[in-house]
Amino acid sequence: MNVLLAGVVPPPVHGASLATRALFDGDLQPVVKHLLEIRSSKNLQEVGRASIGKIFGLVGLVARCWQLKFRSKAQVLYYTPGSAAFVPFVRDVIFLGCCRLLFRRTILHYHSGGLNDYLASSRWRQILGRWIYGRGAWALTLSQHVAVPGLDFGAAEVFEVPNGLNIDAPEGAREPSDFLRILFLGNLYEDKGVFDLLEACQRITSSSSAKIRLQFVGKWPDEATEQKFRDLVSEIQSSETLQLPDPGALYGDDKWRAYAQSDLFVFPSYYSSENFPLVLLEAMASGLPVISSRWRGIPSIVEENVTGLLHNPRDIPQLQQCIQQFIDSPDLLSTMGGNAKLLYQEKFTFEKHRDHVVSILRKACLS
Repeated sequence: MNVLLAGVVPPPVHGASLATRALFDGDLQPVVKHLLEIRSSKNLQEVGRASIGKIFGLVGLVARCWQLKFRSKAQVLYYTPGSAAFVPFVRDVIFLGCCRLLFRRTILHYHSGGLNDYLASSRWRQILGRWIYGRGAWALTLSQHVAVPGLDFGAAEVFEVPNGLNIDAPEGAREPSDFLRILFLGNLYEDKGVFDLLEACQRITSSSSAKIRLQFVGKWPDEATEQKFRDLVSEIQSSETLQLPDPGALYGDDKWRAYAQSDLFVFPSYYSSENFPLVLLEAMASGLPVISSRWRGIPSIVEENVTGLLHNPRDIPQLQQCIQQFIDSPDLLSTMGGNAKLLYQEKFTFEKHRDHVVSILRKACLS
C-alpha cells in the first residue's frame, strides 16, 4: 500500500501547513508513506507571490515527484491543493498536470477555502479546474460548509474529513481576575478580524464599567497592517478598563500559557482562504469557550450556545453582543469551556483525523 504524499509544510507556519506536517509525521500503517514536502515560501510575505525561485522550485518539484514515484512504485497520489489565488493555482495546474498521469488514483485534500469561488470567476479557470481537480479524483473536504471541486467538477467521490490535533493542554483552574481575558491567536491579517475585535472591545469598555484584557498573539503579514493596528491603538483613549498587551508571536510553552491564562477565545475571521481553523481546536482543548464567525468551516467546529457563540462575518455590533453575553453571564465561561473541551476530545483529536485519512488511503490502494 504505497502512497506518495505531497503537500505544503512549514515554514511558513499556518493552519494548512501544520495539518499537513502532522499527517506526514503520523503513523499511517498499513499505508506505506513516501513524502514529497513542498516549501514554496519562506515567510508570510512570500505566500501567494510569484518569484523566479518559485518557478525553478516548481520544476524541481515535478522532477522529484517523478523520481519518487518510480522509486516507490506508488499507485496513489495524495496532494494538498493550494489556496484560491493565482500563484498557488498555477502550481496546482503544473504539478497535477505533469504528475497525475503517473498514478492510478489521485486524492486531493483541500485545506484552503474559497477555491470554488475563485474557479467560478473565470471560464478558463473552470476548464483548468475540471482538468486538474476532476477526472475521477477523490476530494477530501474538512467541512460540509466549505465547497470544494467535487462531483460537479468531475471528482469520483467526496469525503468529509475534519482536521484533528493532539493537544496536551495544561490542567488546573485559571487564576481569578477582574478582567475578562480575551485571546486572539493566529496570523494577524486584517481579514482575520483583528481590527473588528479591537473595535468591539473598545466599544464595550467605553460605554460600560466592564474590564477587558485583549491579547493578540501572532505574526503581522506586513508592516502596513502592523502600522494600521498601532495607529488605531494610539487613537483609543487611555483607559484602566481596556488592557492591550503588545502583540507578538508565541510558541511552545509560552503559547499554551497564553491559552491557560485566558478566559475566552475570539476569532472573528472572514479571511478568504479560511477553512477549518486549527486555533479553534487548540482553544477548545484548553477549555476555552469560543466566539467566532459563521464563515467557511467554523460552524462545523463551534456548536452555537454549547461550546461558544457565532456571529455574522464583519458584523461588529453582533460580535460586541457576543462578548457582552459572557460579561453579563460569567458562568458561561466555565460551562461552555467545559463543553468545548469534551467536544474536542470526542471529535477533533489527531487519532480520529488520521484514522479517517488512513481508511481512505487504504480504500484507494485496494480499489
